[in-house]
Amino acid sequence: MAKRKPATRSSSRTRPAPPAAKSRDEAAFVESLIANGQAAKRRPDGSLPPGATHELIEDENGERRVVRRRFSAL
Repeated sequence: MAKRKPATRSSSRTRPAPPAAKSRDEAAFVESLIANGQAAKRRPDGSLPPGATHELIEDENGERRVVRRRFSAL
């Protein structure tokens, strides 16, 4: 009788999403934060509006990214 190879942990892990799917998911995440008022640009005085937990930052290429600045207790 042949011996079976023991199952490895790596076989149970999920594969990482391809780059296109990641960027699509990230874009959807940013859009949902904006739609719910949780992401905003800083005001002229440097503060975030009430309820905003993430700061919207645009680079020179016009791409948006979010940076978590504070937490919200619901």
